[in-house]
Amino acid sequence: MNLRIGLDLRMAEGDYGIGRYSLELAKKILEHDRANFYYLFVRNPAKFEKAGFNLYGNVRIVRSNFRHYSVAEQTLFYWQLRRYRLDLVHFMNFNVPVLYNKPYIVTIHDVVHHKLPGNKPVYFLHRLAYRYAIATAARKAKQIITVSNFSKRDIAITLRVPPDKIRVIYEATSPVAASDSDVVAVRQKYGLNKPYIIFVGVMERKKNLPLLAKGFDLLKEKYHANIQLALVGKIDRYYPEVLEQVRAIRYSRDLVLTGVVSDKEKFALYKGAELFVSASLLEGFGLPGVEAMSLGVPLVVSNTEVFNEIYDNAAIYFDPKDPADIAQKINLLLSDEKYRQLIANNAYARARIFSWDKAALQTIKVYNEIK
Repeated sequence: MNLRIGLDLRMAEGDYGIGRYSLELAKKILEHDRANFYYLFVRNPAKFEKAGFNLYGNVRIVRSNFRHYSVAEQTLFYWQLRRYRLDLVHFMNFNVPVLYNKPYIVTIHDVVHHKLPGNKPVYFLHRLAYRYAIATAARKAKQIITVSNFSKRDIAITLRVPPDKIRVIYEATSPVAASDSDVVAVRQKYGLNKPYIIFVGVMERKKNLPLLAKGFDLLKEKYHANIQLALVGKIDRYYPEVLEQVRAIRYSRDLVLTGVVSDKEKFALYKGAELFVSASLLEGFGLPGVEAMSLGVPLVVSNTEVFNEIYDNAAIYFDPKDPADIAQKINLLLSDEKYRQLIANNAYARARIFSWDKAALQTIKVYNEIK
């Protein structure tokens, strides 16, 4: 064995975002690296044992049920990390015990919360803690991993770290097979009785869903599209006004809110969709779009720097602050079958460049360079 490496997988319980990134990357790291010894710090060891993580000879699963931004994270988790005398820790998010001064790598997906911090007074202290935690983690880390060139530039400027300290390693997707009968079943379950377009993600402020909904309203009113809009994902309980604004549109009867769905249902919903749509204002990567691309679903998305980097010719782009442009671009693909098929072909080809195997091998290379 070469290195004793800790993987902070406390967020790997979730099915979206950082949780999915942590779980999928850890799986592939363990598949590819038998030379280093890994300590997996997790909230629920039984989940990881059930998934077979304990079958590797170079793995130890450690219970670490310490909530982020908690006193326990800063004290008990700190001492737990010190106890195992690790050569290196990879924190999959920037929540690092501030006193921890051994070598570590941190993944910072984006600095969106610097730009869209929210306006609720009750979360003022949380925002201060976030800013201190992310700045300290970035400063003390041996290397920072991020998920796009856009995020690399944003992190370097916002957190004032040298660009050569930041490595870009793209995320990927693990498609779940969905049959035609699965598509029929999921459409019946959620009342999708017309052709539909799909958004997948947490319904939070940065996703710009109220303007997407207004664009959908115009699509129905101006272009008379016989279409539904499926919004798939968790509702942000901190900002209930987002959902209120979405539901206030004229054609709300053609909105379908599924809530959180299983992976199998999610990929069946992708497979049955005409298009994937996102009017997001800020992202570090845009994983749901890559998931849709893996099934050859064409994208209609915000004209942002990161979406152009990740999606390239697998999408057509609109002004996310202009509902009329949103409607016009969606209608363009819906009404032109040949063009839609061209973008669909591009999507399927583009998706192939994103691989968890590739991400894992690049990450292991970073580990081995820090000796």
